[in-house]
Amino acid sequence: MKSGALPAIGGFGLGLLLAGAGHAQALEDDAGSLARASAANKAGDYTSSVRIYQAMTDRGSAVGPSMLGLMYWSGHGVATDRTRACDLFAIAEQRGDSTGTELLGDCYFHGEGRAQDYVKSAQFYGQASARGIPIADCALGNQYLQGLGVPKDPAKAFALCKKSADSGVADAQADLGQMYLSGNGTEQNFGEAARWLRKAADQGQANAGLLLGTMYWNGDGVERNHDEAAKVWQMSAQRGNPSAPSRLAKYFFTAAVKDHGIVAEPAIQAAYWGTVASRIDPDPTARQDSQKLVDMLYTQSPGLKSKVDELLAKAGAPVN
Repeated sequence: MKSGALPAIGGFGLGLLLAGAGHAQALEDDAGSLARASAANKAGDYTSSVRIYQAMTDRGSAVGPSMLGLMYWSGHGVATDRTRACDLFAIAEQRGDSTGTELLGDCYFHGEGRAQDYVKSAQFYGQASARGIPIADCALGNQYLQGLGVPKDPAKAFALCKKSADSGVADAQADLGQMYLSGNGTEQNFGEAARWLRKAADQGQANAGLLLGTMYWNGDGVERNHDEAAKVWQMSAQRGNPSAPSRLAKYFFTAAVKDHGIVAEPAIQAAYWGTVASRIDPDPTARQDSQKLVDMLYTQSPGLKSKVDELLAKAGAPVN
């Protein structure tokens, strides 16, 4: 579950909404409400979409609580409240919404809004998978890969993530690519790893971009191409992967430092990404190396700092 992301409408188990004479009307009411909420979301009018989802929830809709819960999870139109979000996912699950079942599994897996419980997350992922929710397949697969709440079974993990990846789920494609890359659950195959990571990266999956970029940088399973590596690393960084900026900083640094001096544009990019990396990279060594790179550039060309500060300010980051 991605904090801040609002998923596309679809696959929400509408067939389980209501039984009997009111079934068709309920479907029509939900379809119209979801269309209006989707339009409000696209316009950035989250207050209106929250109001619509709340009305759906109040009238007994199965999908409404899932959508309202996602708003509480991400803090769109309401204050972020993970406990309230998971409460709403539980209501959706009780009303037969399969997406609510998968989202409730996320709550238990991540330990947000619910006490972490891998047995319960596996239970809900398994139910959602059986009901045809593709993202739940690989979510359950990852528990089998690590033996969390279920017996460790890498081969079963691979099969579940392959099923999910074949359905087009970007996170599953990234996980499958990583399995091929490491040889965990399947035979190591760099070519297949690159193929699946490319599919995921093309959908904007940040971790896939980081891994694929490294493959292009080293020439593993693909022809070595540092420019292509930087391209997917940039996507990864922009999507929030904290390990990508340090790699971008090194890429631009190699273009910035020449025999005759500092080349301005790549130097600005190197110092910008190096500054970002020095603040957010999870690896302390990478943070230190990035700061050294920035200091070196500023020593050689002090005028770079004001330009980098402008980029940081534009990105909403503190400049000092």
